[in-house]
Amino acid sequence: MKWTFRMGGKEVMLTGLGDVAAVRPTDDARRAARSSGEVVREFGRRAVDTSRGGRFGLNVPSHDRAVLEASGLVFVQPTDVVRRAAPLARATVDNAEGVHEVFVDRSGSTQVATDLLTVKVDPQLSPEAAQQRLADDGLRVVRRITFAPNTYEVHPVNQYPLREIVARLQEQRAYVYAEPNLLGVLSGRALPNDPSFKRQWQLRNTGSGGGTANADIHALQAWELTRGVGPNRPVRIAVIDNGMQVSHPDLKDGIVGGGHFASQAGGSAEFIPYEAGDPDFPDGNHGTFCMGMAGARMNNHRGVCGSAPECHLLAIACLNDQVGTQTTLARAVAFAADPSGENPDLTAADGADVIVSSLGPNGADWDLTSVLDEAIRFATTNGRGGVGTPIFWAVSNGFVELARDEVSSHPNVIGVGRSTRNDLDDGSAFGDRLAFLAPGVDVFSTMSNGRYDKWTGTSFAAPLAAGVGALVLSRFPDLTPQQLRDRLLNACDKIGNVQYDANRHHKDYGFGRINAARAVQ
Repeated sequence: MKWTFRMGGKEVMLTGLGDVAAVRPTDDARRAARSSGEVVREFGRRAVDTSRGGRFGLNVPSHDRAVLEASGLVFVQPTDVVRRAAPLARATVDNAEGVHEVFVDRSGSTQVATDLLTVKVDPQLSPEAAQQRLADDGLRVVRRITFAPNTYEVHPVNQYPLREIVARLQEQRAYVYAEPNLLGVLSGRALPNDPSFKRQWQLRNTGSGGGTANADIHALQAWELTRGVGPNRPVRIAVIDNGMQVSHPDLKDGIVGGGHFASQAGGSAEFIPYEAGDPDFPDGNHGTFCMGMAGARMNNHRGVCGSAPECHLLAIACLNDQVGTQTTLARAVAFAADPSGENPDLTAADGADVIVSSLGPNGADWDLTSVLDEAIRFATTNGRGGVGTPIFWAVSNGFVELARDEVSSHPNVIGVGRSTRNDLDDGSAFGDRLAFLAPGVDVFSTMSNGRYDKWTGTSFAAPLAAGVGALVLSRFPDLTPQQLRDRLLNACDKIGNVQYDANRHHKDYGFGRINAARAVQ
């Protein structure tokens, strides 16, 4: 359900959560519910998140929901009575002060309808004539906005659908504007409360520690628009590595699926689905660090945060002993895009929106097998319901020709090199297929055993960039992998004080250093 109207002189569109209503219980009903430890059942069942089998999407960020509920709202999967009342202005339901529809805006933020509108009547009319016009249109003045002529906060007198009231008023020339008052979370634009965020120069580089100010991905500016939650749900990032600590306090709340490929004698591997709390899930510092770069949780008063701190994570471990075949790696890539091939309990809809891997040989040369080629093409063509799942891959750490690595230079792969805190390249693979650089030198992220530390490598630049890709897809979910790639390339900052060619590319820098703030605009 879409609601389109004019606001601020332009057309905006909200997406309604038809299976969810926001109810503000009366004080007595709220006290009774609190004393029993239950939500007020007469309004419906508590709206649970989609990750737990409910229909209240995690497209409503947990922070938004917590703040709104703390203000006295209750989100429910409504009874028929509440469902019918929610779209109406000044709807009445027993034991409730208000019943309202719930929407998300283009950034994925929660917007709850209210019974109030702000209107501006033709300034040429006298105040008396303006207020008479409001009364004629079935509007009662709640307060006059003193700093603007003939501007009022009003509510409808009668119970009509709010959307119809707004549409009718906006069609009348007597109104300069008539806009709904939407209840949203307007928290301060503070830094994350994660205590080690200040060490994550890759996200915010102040120039301290010998760095160059703003030689980062501009995460704070990007997070003003999105933190990885799309119009329907959080974007899912599949991290493919040898192993990762799925119980890490800064990661576990974001992990919603995945699995690992257990090596068998003879070189094959058995797939084992992810289960929360699985003590046998392969662990490893490398994969844990990579996963934190992309999706460590934000504002949990722990450690660090990733570039897409509200995305969902799929933990996929393969070659956990660092020995295996490209066939197993190919299965991991295909599983990330369409889990049903390995786990019949899942469907293609459970697949990732973004795939990232930093696996590869230590040397510069990597010959691509046919099956891995097919898996890459399958994912980037068939993933995301046929739109295609973009794949980010770390290029070689050596100053070598990228074309020698047939995986990270694959035409369907976004090959990522590493940059320093001074916006310089750091000797990773170069060549025509290098997409761009991302911070990857002495970056700070999650480690196994619940620890944190700094590390260097293209391995960590790639998931940082994949998180930026997730931010973009949360805003523009219909982009194909190629369109996403183009958007990221066009958003890059030209760094290094070098001459880029006519195509805006440089062999050592690619298209520059990735810029999340520009990419999500």
